[in-house]
Amino acid sequence: MSKPCIDIDLDKIRYNTRFLVDRLRPRGITVTGVTKAVCGHPEIANAMLEGGATGLADARISNVIRMRNAGISCSISLIRTPMLNQVAQVVDNCDVSFNTEMDIIASLAINALGKNTTHNIILMVEMGDMREGILPERLESTVSQVLKMEGISLKGIGANLACLGHVAPCAEAMALLSSLAIDTERACGRAL
Repeated sequence: MSKPCIDIDLDKIRYNTRFLVDRLRPRGITVTGVTKAVCGHPEIANAMLEGGATGLADARISNVIRMRNAGISCSISLIRTPMLNQVAQVVDNCDVSFNTEMDIIASLAINALGKNTTHNIILMVEMGDMREGILPERLESTVSQVLKMEGISLKGIGANLACLGHVAPCAEAMALLSSLAIDTERACGRAL
């Protein structure tokens, strides 16, 4: 063998995705297939979709574009704050992006308005993992600013847990995140 090779069993990816989908559906939970570890490989992404995933997510815009170029048309989320020079590509190729920085969100809004569309965002909240996010005490003011922007639609809040800081998604952390979500919904006047 001249170079390393990885064999991927697409049937197992379909099966495992279907297993998760079937287990979570009764609880009202949908599954999004994350393709970042496979660089947005279209065949793997399609296997997840065939297994019942309702959408896809990736951390790199280049991987999202790779999937779009392969004809994948489902909802795709960019699961990190985009860089300023990627905003146009994000609006063109992603249905949702995860965000923490107001200047990026404002740029997404301007770009979306220029294309006569609306870009959906999830605001990331710092829950102690030290990865990224808006501090909980600043979330309300950030939400207030976002709600005033045309071209942007706030779809929810999220948090990184068990990533860099090894903060486990324990009952206490989940209760805080739920409380923040309820407060954010009240501020929006609608369910997120």
